[in-house]
Amino acid sequence: MGWDMKERRRFIRARYPCRIIVHAPQKHIISTHTENISAGGIRVLIQEELKVSSIVGLEIYLREQPIACQGRVVWVVEKKSDYQRDFIFFDTGIEFYEIKDEDKHAINTFVESLFFGGR
Repeated sequence: MGWDMKERRRFIRARYPCRIIVHAPQKHIISTHTENISAGGIRVLIQEELKVSSIVGLEIYLREQPIACQGRVVWVVEKKSDYQRDFIFFDTGIEFYEIKDEDKHAINTFVESLFFGGR
């Protein structure tokens, strides 16, 4: 299932490559970085196709202490590498599913500082 091209963003989103660990449903971890982040979720590029609607554990490293929460995969788009033949990765959107209010607020404050601080 891919993205239906409709814009549904409710939160300011910043391009910021923070380290993230995804605890996949298959009981293993995927270490990567975010392509963008908002108080509502993240976008990551990974080499594994996660199923839409699956619940994943997340550790988000904005600062020293990670924010631990759960997310739900909302869309996945398969991409082919322009540089390596037969290399496929997955552009994946994950919305925060279970996250403490203070952690959501911390992410929002961080994103706003990146977005508005750059003007």
